[in-house]
Amino acid sequence: MEDILYCKDLYEPIEGDTAKPKDMDDEKWKRLHRKTIGHIRQWLDDSVFSHVSNETDAQVLWKKLEARYEQKTATNKAFLIRKLVNMKFKEGGSIADHLNEFQSVVNQLATMKMVIEDELQALLLLSSLLDSWETLVVTMSNSAPDGKLSMGQVSSSLFNEETKRKLAGTDNAQALVSENRGRSKNRGHKGHGKSKGRSQSRGKSTKRGKCYHCGKEGHLKRNCYAWKREQKEENNNQKKNEEKNTTATFEGDEVVVLSCGEEECLHVGNEIEWVVDTGASYHATYNKEFFTSYKAGDFGTVKMGNTSHSKIVGIDDVCIRTSVGCMMTLRDVRHVPDLRLNLISGITLDREGYMNYFGNGVWKLTKGSLVVARGKACCTLYKTNLKGQIMRLKCQRKRLLSRGSSPISKNL
Repeated sequence: MEDILYCKDLYEPIEGDTAKPKDMDDEKWKRLHRKTIGHIRQWLDDSVFSHVSNETDAQVLWKKLEARYEQKTATNKAFLIRKLVNMKFKEGGSIADHLNEFQSVVNQLATMKMVIEDELQALLLLSSLLDSWETLVVTMSNSAPDGKLSMGQVSSSLFNEETKRKLAGTDNAQALVSENRGRSKNRGHKGHGKSKGRSQSRGKSTKRGKCYHCGKEGHLKRNCYAWKREQKEENNNQKKNEEKNTTATFEGDEVVVLSCGEEECLHVGNEIEWVVDTGASYHATYNKEFFTSYKAGDFGTVKMGNTSHSKIVGIDDVCIRTSVGCMMTLRDVRHVPDLRLNLISGITLDREGYMNYFGNGVWKLTKGSLVVARGKACCTLYKTNLKGQIMRLKCQRKRLLSRGSSPISKNL
């Protein structure tokens, strides 16, 4: 508002009679006051207008508005400081909008004579980013000249990173993401999850025809009571099988993981198939070669499906490529040599900000608008194909060395 008054040469009355030009008579000064007041009132809400409707002095009106909207109390200062420190960038939001909101709070503090230094502003802005931006934060912190960052450098880097992510096709192209967004609201019993991405625009058909399930006229299969009853019984049986064959509890230092008793599921323990379970406490694998790095030690025990116990002999991260081609890192994966399957913990992914969707025999893992991985149901389990990058390189090396026609192998 103050800028508008300056642009229209109406700022002098709000500064008081001391700002009155020497060559201006009282009548003109009075009209200038009235003109300034009228211009200010045009921008006021009806709820505020009644409080200043009788004012004839522009300076008095201006001070009333300042007292109403810019109270320089300790409470207001504490509120703005808390808002600035706790401000977080919204996943999938615009960097421009985030910077605008951030700068607005900084400016409000400046009007209260609390000026925040440029370097501190830059650090607060970096701390407002999500964990998916951690790579950028670390890079900027390490490359800052003389260990000092500026708002100009940080703002420019944020815009460049946002552009790069959009060109990659998603705002969440980072492979290492561990945003803490709480538990998923879409997780239900396996086979019952409803995908939020499913179209809701399907119109209701009023066409009457023959049911392909019971053969009766007058309704379609999707409205058939017999078919719905059979589906309900099927789902109840599936639920009972899951409760029978799956263990997913966590007590003390004992990690309990999933085990399936169906013979047709015995093939899950190969190098690329992983079982997805929303009740498993942690990710786990029997293959040491999957790990990008490795910490050996005694990390507790795993209770198997047959009530036996196996030791966790190592823990670290596993870098994988999913069936849809995305790179991601499974953090703190347990190495259990006696485990006969590779296990993905759905609840661990959920805590890292991923969304798990189960339904119609299909599993889908998303991060924002990005589909990270897909899988299919097998018996009472959901499986997905994940290829460990370290394993892939080692397998390629073994194949090259095993070729007898290779001149290198002959020399060896």
